[in-house]
Amino acid sequence: MKTATFHLELITPCFCGGAEPEKQAEIRAPSIRGQLRWWFRTLGGFKSLAPMSFRDQEALIFGSTAGDQGRAGKLIVRIKNGPAHSNATRDDREFHAEVGTDRGYLAFPLRSKRKRENGVERLVEYKGKAAFDWEDGKGTAVQLPAFDLQLIWRGDAAIWSDIQALVVVFGNLGALGFRSRRALGALHITGHAAPQDLSAALARFGDPANVNDWQKRIVIKKVTASPPSQPVSHANANDCIVTLARWLKDWRSHGRTVDHANARPPNPPHNSGFDPYAKNDHDRGVDVGRQKGQPNNPTYRPALGLPIIQFFSSGKPQVDWNESWDTGKARRNRNYKGEGRFASPVLLRPYKDAQGNWHALVIFVDAHKWPDGKQVYLNGQPRQVSLELYEKMKADTRLKPFP
Repeated sequence: MKTATFHLELITPCFCGGAEPEKQAEIRAPSIRGQLRWWFRTLGGFKSLAPMSFRDQEALIFGSTAGDQGRAGKLIVRIKNGPAHSNATRDDREFHAEVGTDRGYLAFPLRSKRKRENGVERLVEYKGKAAFDWEDGKGTAVQLPAFDLQLIWRGDAAIWSDIQALVVVFGNLGALGFRSRRALGALHITGHAAPQDLSAALARFGDPANVNDWQKRIVIKKVTASPPSQPVSHANANDCIVTLARWLKDWRSHGRTVDHANARPPNPPHNSGFDPYAKNDHDRGVDVGRQKGQPNNPTYRPALGLPIIQFFSSGKPQVDWNESWDTGKARRNRNYKGEGRFASPVLLRPYKDAQGNWHALVIFVDAHKWPDGKQVYLNGQPRQVSLELYEKMKADTRLKPFP
């Protein structure tokens, strides 16, 4: 049996709820175990275990419930010396993520519903969740928590270094909790038992015949210039969050009047993704609301994550974009909106290196990108999904390879 303890610290606020995410945030060993399993799958398993199939590798390490009998995994994960929990709740305003702000673009699900009547604003629905935050309820800065991650390995000692490499990857590129794909809950690993850097750890995964096989499964880049092309520097994690929010918004947002072709000067620049991508997807929703459009009309944004709810200030019908559609359910329930989720293959990560320097990373997870030929459903109407926007984002000249 092998054991090792890794020291991890949160570097961005973390909404990591347990049984009651609206009331209590907690760092839980099962959540970390699930994240380790996700990275193991994403990177294609260990080279050292080839030619064992990936499925058998996963069952060996994490266990399996397949077949008539379950199989216990050989990896045990424990949390030590960590925070018990946090009862601090944050909605958009309490988290300084109001509409129109950079943080607000990444944390928009926290927007509480408010209504103004006779000059008085009233809270209609609170959308806050419990969090480990950078500040307390009085606005005083506090340090985000750290914890020790203990690994116990009951398997073959020959792959112990691989197991530790998995934790190194997670501790550098991983995150925990709600909006973890959008820069929140990011981690930094220090004092780990195996002195492997990130590149050495990544090299242990994938096809043993290809040294850099992991690069076919994930592409890691750092933002070196913010829209339109201004060089960026980062003094802390919040600087990274701002840079990443602006970069993502530049590609995804339909924007406002300034992005349209008939906008007043300066004209251009426009958002990089406005025409044809964001404009096209906006118009697809308009078409569906008017019962127009064809199944072969392309859409782009579904390849960056689903579901999407499309609202129109002009009063046009709401359009729900979903991964799947059940005609029977729609017939039986007039309020049926579709179903299914597609997790974004674009991960935003504030990153602190061993020298204490900060980087804004964008990770393109090609291993989990939108499947070829799979359609998306807009209010039940099928549309084609193109990866063109995803590939354009990956080729952005403001991004440079990392590490």
